[in-house]
Amino acid sequence: MAEPRPPASPHLGDRGRPQPASVRRPDWAVRFLEVFTATGNVRLAASAAGVSRDAPYKRARRSPRFAERWTTAREEAIDTLEAEARRRALTGSDALLIFLLRAHRPERYRETVRIDLRAEATRIADTSTEPGSNARC
Repeated sequence: MAEPRPPASPHLGDRGRPQPASVRRPDWAVRFLEVFTATGNVRLAASAAGVSRDAPYKRARRSPRFAERWTTAREEAIDTLEAEARRRALTGSDALLIFLLRAHRPERYRETVRIDLRAEATRIADTSTEPGSNARC
């Protein structure tokens, strides 16, 4: 019985037929998402996956599934950041973490200023109509 011949080309299967791209090379998305989850950094994750920094963005536009997995990875990375912020808050303070948390979870960490526009407009109007005010008529 004869041994199977190795393919003539790395892109050809045992019978000389082209292999699908998914068989030719492992999907880089798995490695990208793994590193992105750990670092929250697209450049580092893309480099570790062996693709350009633009590749994940292009794939996310084409693949809703990848986009969803990337969003999940981002949330996990931010959860890790939040846990580290809590750990550091218990042992000291770190302004950089505050800025990062405000950037990634502004709904939770931003400084909020509320202005009642009607009350402020009324106050300004009342001030400008008082005797001695410099309001022009």
